[in-house]
Amino acid sequence: MFHLQQNGFATSTATNGTIDSTESEMHSNVKKFQVEFEAFYGIKPQRVDRRFLVNLSDQSYLPKFDNPRADWVVTAALNAFRAFESGRLGVVRRFASVGTGAGTDLVAALETFPQLCGIAMTDLHQEVVETAKANLLNATERADQKVRDVALAAIARPGDVLVPLKGQEPLDLIYENLPNIPLPKMGDLKSGQTSSTFIGDRTADRIPHHVTSHLLDLHYVCLRQAKDLALLNPSGAVLSSMGGRVPIQAMLKMAESAGYVGRVLGLSWKAQSEPKAVIGGYAEHQRQGLGPLTFRWQFYFYPVSALERVFGKRTFAAAGLCASQIEDELLPDRLDAVAALHKHYDGVEIGHTVVVVASVLKSARSIK
Repeated sequence: MFHLQQNGFATSTATNGTIDSTESEMHSNVKKFQVEFEAFYGIKPQRVDRRFLVNLSDQSYLPKFDNPRADWVVTAALNAFRAFESGRLGVVRRFASVGTGAGTDLVAALETFPQLCGIAMTDLHQEVVETAKANLLNATERADQKVRDVALAAIARPGDVLVPLKGQEPLDLIYENLPNIPLPKMGDLKSGQTSSTFIGDRTADRIPHHVTSHLLDLHYVCLRQAKDLALLNPSGAVLSSMGGRVPIQAMLKMAESAGYVGRVLGLSWKAQSEPKAVIGGYAEHQRQGLGPLTFRWQFYFYPVSALERVFGKRTFAAAGLCASQIEDELLPDRLDAVAALHKHYDGVEIGHTVVVVASVLKSARSIK
């Protein structure tokens, strides 16, 4: 069962009253979270409920309710949505989340975009999307009827990236935060949280070598599918949320290769969640001699103390404006994946930058 502490964060207790630890980084015994919106997202809600229940399926990504600084939706999605809306970069009426997990990004979108009238979500597993929609409904039980109706009508479909939405009306904004690490030989995407961190064989997608070497495959696939399936409005945008473990220029080149013009919408940082699995996955890739060999550091991480010092009080959007400068300032503290894994085992908290790239089709070179 989950309870709210005095600071508003959700914590778990077992039925005997003791603190319940997770079985592993990729699994959790806890399946219900009572969430206080402001404590988790960091802002007061205006459109969705102040408190709501989040359920998890066995295959859901585990939101970091007890440590928002390690959560993708808090550090990336919400910041990106707010930057997009406040910058008047486009009117968002139709929105989709690709790889939604628990659906907390959908809640953030419904809170942020006042003209939103249509939501769609995909994830690899049927149970995950069903649970995500249920969580969206939980977050709007006491909301205005207009907001509630959007949640009730939300499309939830399982499958590969954007393929489940084929034939749907084009979208104004697509958000994705897809996994990067190739699945180990003995791995199983159906097991626990595996599909939120690892990806299967994508050879059939004919992904450019420079994209694959930087482990950006699914981000490229999402952009290509949005274009090839005509799922993006001509003036719409795809927001690709990526861990800054490779150079930003590699991300922009990836968008270019997929037929888009990309720009950095914003930059943040997060503590590395599931450090053994994630840093370990990158380290194994590095040990095998794979990765972007043209760079001194194949995949890189930083001590959280360095990230805190360099980012300071910069906002998400302000950091995006000086992304290259921040990369340079972090250079003395940069760790490759193998060194970062050793530091983690030594007790050093490890993190990485978070980059959100906004991509528009080359035929629509500006976000209107």
